[in-house]
Amino acid sequence: MKICIVYPPFWHVDNQPGIEAVQNNYGVFPNLSLAYVAGALLQAGHSVRFVDANALNLSKEEVLARVKRYNPDLIAMTVTTYLIHQNLSWIRYLKSHLNIPVLIGGQHLDLYPFETFKHPEVDYGIIGEAEETIVDFIDALEKGKDLHKVDSIIFRDKKGEIVKTGNGRKVKDLDKVSFPARELLPNDRYFEFISQRRNFSLMMTSRGCPFQCIYCEQGKTQFRYRSSQNVCDEMEECYTDYKVRELDVFDPLFTTNKKRVLELCEAIQKRKLDIEFAIRSRVDTLDREMLVELKKAGCSRIYFGIESGNQDILMRLKKNVTIEQIKKTVTATNEVGIKSLGYFMIGNPGETVESIKQTIALARSLPLHYAQFSKVTPLPGTEMYDTLMVPEMGGVDYWKKYVEDEKNARLIGRPDCAISEEEIQKWVKKAYVNFYFRPSYIAKAVKRVRSLDEFKRGASAALDMLKFKPNSEMVSD
Repeated sequence: MKICIVYPPFWHVDNQPGIEAVQNNYGVFPNLSLAYVAGALLQAGHSVRFVDANALNLSKEEVLARVKRYNPDLIAMTVTTYLIHQNLSWIRYLKSHLNIPVLIGGQHLDLYPFETFKHPEVDYGIIGEAEETIVDFIDALEKGKDLHKVDSIIFRDKKGEIVKTGNGRKVKDLDKVSFPARELLPNDRYFEFISQRRNFSLMMTSRGCPFQCIYCEQGKTQFRYRSSQNVCDEMEECYTDYKVRELDVFDPLFTTNKKRVLELCEAIQKRKLDIEFAIRSRVDTLDREMLVELKKAGCSRIYFGIESGNQDILMRLKKNVTIEQIKKTVTATNEVGIKSLGYFMIGNPGETVESIKQTIALARSLPLHYAQFSKVTPLPGTEMYDTLMVPEMGGVDYWKKYVEDEKNARLIGRPDCAISEEEIQKWVKKAYVNFYFRPSYIAKAVKRVRSLDEFKRGASAALDMLKFKPNSEMVSD
C-alpha cells in the first residue's frame, strides 16, 4: 500500500507546560514515533511518503498538494491530547479535499480512544506502541481481512459502531524494531535551541521508566532497552548516511541501569564517530564513574529533572531526591566537562511564593549551563491528574470533556496550588530573566557560542522572553 505520513505544524495552547515565548524558540524536532512507524512500514514492503510540514513550514494547501501528488491509499498522523483539536482540524481539511481514510496513533489514544472516535473524520487508530500493530493492520486492510482479529486497534464497523480490539501492545525486543526512516525526513532542518552542530536528530535507546514521579506519564512503565550493538549501528547510520553530528537521546531516563550505560559508552567509543549526544537523567542515578565514561563517549549535555528548590515539594512530587544530591551531581557533571540543563516546574502542589523563590535561587546557585522553567500542567495519565486534579474538580475528567468538544476548553488549574495562572506565568518569566540575564551568565554564554546561527537563536529567544506578557484572558474555574 501507499501510506502518506503527515506531521503538521502546531501552535501554543493554554493548557500546556511551556509558555509561548519558550515554545516559539525551542527548536524543530523530527517526530521520532512517526519515523519509527515509517521504518516499520518500509521494512514490510510498503511505499511511504513523509510530509514534515512542521519542519518545512508548509501551509495546509501545500501539504494537500504534496499528498495529492503522491496519491496514497491511507494518511497516517499522530495526535496529542492538548493539541487534539489542532490535529483534528488538519484531518478535516485533508479529508474535505481527498477521499482517503485517516489512521491516527499516539499515547493519547491509550487514554481517550472512544472520545476521540466521536469525531467522524477519524477512521482508524492504533492503541499502544505502533511498530508491530501497524504492520498487522495494513496487511489486514490491504487484503480485506477481518479487522476484529487485529490486536490493539480501534475503528468503526459496518454498522457504525466503534470497535476497540485491545489495550495496546508493547514491543518486547527493541532490537527487532526498524530504525527510524530518516531517509524520508528533511534532516538538515532539525535543531534544538541549544544544539550546536548540524545535522541534528533524535534517537531512543530504551523505553519506560521505573520511577513514579506524579507529574509524568512515563512513571512506573516497563523498562526495556536496546543492545549496545543495535544502538551503535543506528548512530553510525546517522553519521554516515545522514551527516548527523549531534543527537538528543530521548529516553525518559538513560541512566537507569549503570552496567548497561557503561557497556554502551564503551561500545560507542570503539566506533570512533565524531558525534555528540545529550541524555536525560536523574541526579540519584549518576555517579562520577558514569559521568567520566559518558564524557569519553561523546555525551555533551545532560538534562536533569530537578523540578523544585523546596525539599517538601520534591517529596510530594515523589521525586525522592534531596537538594544535596542535586547540588552534588550537577557539580560533578560540570567538573567532568559535560554541560547540564535543569528542568524546573512552577505551580507544584503546595507551592507558595517562598518555594518559587527557593526554586529560582537553587537554579541560580547550581553550575547549570541551561535551565528550563515550565508551568505545572496536570496531564492525563499521570498520578497528579488522576488522584489530585480530578478529585479537586469534583470528579470531572476535564481532558475527556475537552477531547469530546473544544467548547469545553478552559484553564484547569493546579492541585493544591492557590497561585493564579497569571501569577504563575509572571513567575516563569521572572525565573528565566533571573537565570539567563545575569551579566556573569551572559559573558559565559557568549564564549560558548560556536556559530552565527546559534547566536541568532539565542538573541531571538532573549527578545521574545523580554516581550512576553502573561495571558490573563482565561481564568480557571
